[in-house]
Amino acid sequence: MNIDINSIVRSVAVVIVGLPLALSSSSLINSAASAARNAQGSAVVLEVKQGYAGQIAKACYGFALSKVDSKLERESKTAIDEVFGGEVDYQQVCNALVF
Repeated sequence: MNIDINSIVRSVAVVIVGLPLALSSSSLINSAASAARNAQGSAVVLEVKQGYAGQIAKACYGFALSKVDSKLERESKTAIDEVFGGEVDYQQVCNALVF
């Protein structure tokens, strides 16, 4: 049996370089597949989002464009509260559903 140090070093170098590349590419493929699956969403979820967005769009624009503690801001918050049945994080709700 003939042991060649150059061959062993070359094999170790290939493993050191190749293993992280193989693992990262498989992770990239898995994350791309997950993103594609999540981007499709179910039809029911999209319908619900569109339904809420249609109900609160005007109120969200009023909330976003109004001055702090103004009558328009309070009316917009009240309209959003009525749709969701209580106080919510108005900025987050509007960002998620309308903007």
